[in-house]
Amino acid sequence: MSSIAKNTAFMTLASVGQKVISFVYFTLIARSIGAEGTGKYFFALSFTTIFVVFVDLGLTNVLVREAAKMKEKIQDYVGTILSAKLILGLLSYAAVLFAINLLGYPAETKQLVYLSGVTMLFDSLHLTLYGVLRALNDLRYEAMSIVGSQLFTLILGSSFLLAGLPLIFLILAFTIPSFINVCFALTVLCRKYRVSLWPRYEGVIFRPLARLAVPFAVAAILARFYSYTDSILLSKLAGDVAVGLYSIPYKITYAFQFVPLALVAALYPRFSEYFEHNQGRLAYAFERGIKYLLIMVFPIVVGISLLAKDIVLSIYTAEYLNSIIPLQILLAGLIFSYVSFPIGAFLNACNRQITQTVIVAIALALNVALNIILIPRWGVAGAALSALAGNILLAVLGYAVVPRITAIHHGWLAKTGLQVALAAGVMGVFVWRVNAMSHFTLAILAGAVVYPVMLIVLRVVTMEQFKEAARLIK
Repeated sequence: MSSIAKNTAFMTLASVGQKVISFVYFTLIARSIGAEGTGKYFFALSFTTIFVVFVDLGLTNVLVREAAKMKEKIQDYVGTILSAKLILGLLSYAAVLFAINLLGYPAETKQLVYLSGVTMLFDSLHLTLYGVLRALNDLRYEAMSIVGSQLFTLILGSSFLLAGLPLIFLILAFTIPSFINVCFALTVLCRKYRVSLWPRYEGVIFRPLARLAVPFAVAAILARFYSYTDSILLSKLAGDVAVGLYSIPYKITYAFQFVPLALVAALYPRFSEYFEHNQGRLAYAFERGIKYLLIMVFPIVVGISLLAKDIVLSIYTAEYLNSIIPLQILLAGLIFSYVSFPIGAFLNACNRQITQTVIVAIALALNVALNIILIPRWGVAGAALSALAGNILLAVLGYAVVPRITAIHHGWLAKTGLQVALAAGVMGVFVWRVNAMSHFTLAILAGAVVYPVMLIVLRVVTMEQFKEAARLIK
C-alpha cells in the first residue's frame, strides 16, 4: 500500500473513532447536567471555536502546502509561523476576554470561556505542529493523537461527572489532553525529525506566506462563523436552555459529516487534476461524487427523522423533548450540506476559491439575518430553520456555478436523486412499521436491509458501480 493510501486510511479511521467517542462523551454530559448546563458548556466551546481561526489565519494550510514542495525550508517556515502565531494567540485570547465581558454574560459562563480559550491556544498550536508532519508525509502520529486525546477527554470528563465536580471541569477535560497533544507533537518533531521549534521571526519568510494565507484565512473565518453563529445568537436571544436543546440535534447531524469529508478528501485532488487535463472526467467525477453522497445521506435523514422521538427520549431523556423538531429540520438540511461539500471542493480545485468564499459569505449573511428574525419567534426551531435555509442557499448557489466550469448532466442527477429518494421512502415505510411494533433498534436493522435492496431493485446501484465507488475512494 502506498504512503498516500496509508495516510488516508489512518486519518479516515481516526476521524470515525473521534466522532464516535465525542458523541458518547457529549451524550453523557447531556444526560448528566441537563439542558441548561449543557447549554452553557456548548456555548463556551462554540464561542472560543469562532476565535481559534484568528490564531491561525490560514498559516498552517500554507505551511503544509509550501513545506511539502520545499522540505529544505521547513525549519525557516516553522520558526517564523510559530512566532507569528504566538502574537496572534495572545491577541485572539485578549479578544475572547474582551468579547465575553462586553456581551455581559454571568460569571460562571465567563469562567468556562476563559478556560476554553486556553484550550483554543493549545489546539491551534498542535494544529501547526501536525501540519509540519503532514508536510513530511507522516500522518500516523496525528491520527493517533486524534483518537487518543478524545479518549482521554472521555475518561477525564466521565470521572469529573461521577465525582460531581463543577461544570468548568468538563472544559478542563479538553484542556489537559490538548496540552498533552502539544507535548506529544513537539516530542515527535524534535526527536524523530530533528526540527527545531524555537519561534524566530523572519520577515523575508513571513511576508510571502502571509500573502498566500489571505484567501485561506477569509474562507476559514467565514466558515467558522457560519458553523457557530447560531449557538451564539441562541444564547443571547433565547438563553442557555435553548442552546442546550439545540446542541442535541447539532451534535447528531454533525456526527455524520465524516462521510462527505472522507469522500471529498479523495475527490479534491482528482478534481484539480481533471480540471487541467480532462474535462470529461471532471464532470464524471463530480456527478458520481454527488450520487454517492445522496445514496449515503438519504437513509440517514429519513431513518433518523422517523425515529427522532425514540432516539432523543432513549438517549437524552424527556428533558430534551423539544429537541425533536429542530433535529428533524437540521436533518433536512443535512442533504444540502452533503451536496455542498463536493461542490465547494470542486470550485476550490478549479480555481474558483474566491467564488466559493463569496457564496459562503452570502449564506452566512442569510443565516445571521434569519436567526435574528426567527429565534425570538420560534426559539430553537427558528435556529434550525435558519441553518436549513443557509445550507440550501450554499448548495444552490454553488451548483449554479458548476456548469460554467464543465458540462453537467442535470437530468441524470435529477433522475438519480428521485430514485434514491424513492428507495429511502420505501425504507422509511418499513422503518415506521417495524418501529410501531417493536424497539427502534430493530427498525434501524430493518432499514439497513431494505434500503440496499431497493437501490438494486431501482437500478440506482449495480455491482459494477459498487466496484467503481471503491476505485474512486482508493
